[in-house]
Amino acid sequence: MDQMTKPIELKDLQESYARDGVVLLKSILSDDWLSKLQDAVDTEVTKGDRYFAYKNMRENPGTFQDYCLTSDIGQRVAEVSGSPWTSLIYDQIFVKEPGTRTQTGWHTDQPYWPVAGPIMTMWIALDPVDPDNGALEFVRGSHAWGAKYRPFKTDQQGGFLHYLEEDNPDYIDMPDFEADRAQYDIFHFENMKPGDALAFDGMTVHSAMGNRTSTRRRRGYAIRFAVEGATYEPRDSVTEWLHDDSLKPGAPFAGGRFPIIYETA
Repeated sequence: MDQMTKPIELKDLQESYARDGVVLLKSILSDDWLSKLQDAVDTEVTKGDRYFAYKNMRENPGTFQDYCLTSDIGQRVAEVSGSPWTSLIYDQIFVKEPGTRTQTGWHTDQPYWPVAGPIMTMWIALDPVDPDNGALEFVRGSHAWGAKYRPFKTDQQGGFLHYLEEDNPDYIDMPDFEADRAQYDIFHFENMKPGDALAFDGMTVHSAMGNRTSTRRRRGYAIRFAVEGATYEPRDSVTEWLHDDSLKPGAPFAGGRFPIIYETA
C-alpha cells in the first residue's frame, strides 16, 4: 500500500490539507507517465510562448489528455479533498529554464477561473525541485482567510505587470508578502523529486522562486480540478477563455467542457 491507500495516512493528509491549504504527495507518477509527460512538455515549450500561456492542452488528443482522463489523478484529488467526485477544469505547464531568476508573483488561483467554491491544483514536479531552481512557496492557512485577491497580468516570465478587474469591489489588492515575509507563515517543501506533487487549494496564496541555477531546469505540470461544492460562475474577460454556455451560472462545476473524471461508487 502507498500513502494514499493507508486510511490513517489519508486522514492525516486530509487534515493537513484542510489546515494548511497544501500538502505534498510523494511519487504519484509511474515511470512511464513521468517519461511521457516530460517528453510532452518538452515538445510543447518549443512554441516559445509566454510563461503562463501553455494551458488547456488536455482538450487536444495526446499525452496530456490521456493522463488527465485515464490516470488515477482524479481519484487522488477526491481522496485528499474528501469529495465524492472530481471534475477537470484545465491543465497548464510551468517551465523555469536555468537562469530564469524572475520570481512568480504572489497570487491565488481561483480569481482567474469561472468557478466559486472548492477547487484543487495538482502541481506535479517533472524535475527535482528545490529553492535553487524554483520551489513553490505558500502562505500557510491563507485559503481560510476569506480574502479575495485581485488577479493580475504578468510579463513573459511570470512577473507582476498590472492588476486586472481594478474596479471590481469583490477583490482587494494583494498584500506585499515579499516585503513582509516575517509577518506570515511562509514555507516550502524541500527537495521534491520527479513524480512528487503539491495539492493545494485555489485560495491558497503562493509564489515560486526564480531558477538561480545555470544547468537545472524546473518543469512543472499543473492540473486544476473542481470538487463537491464548486459552482460555475462566469463573470468577465479574465475567465472568458474557460466559459461554457452549456452550463448555467450557479450550477455544479461539472459537465460540458469540464468532465467528471472520478466518482465514488
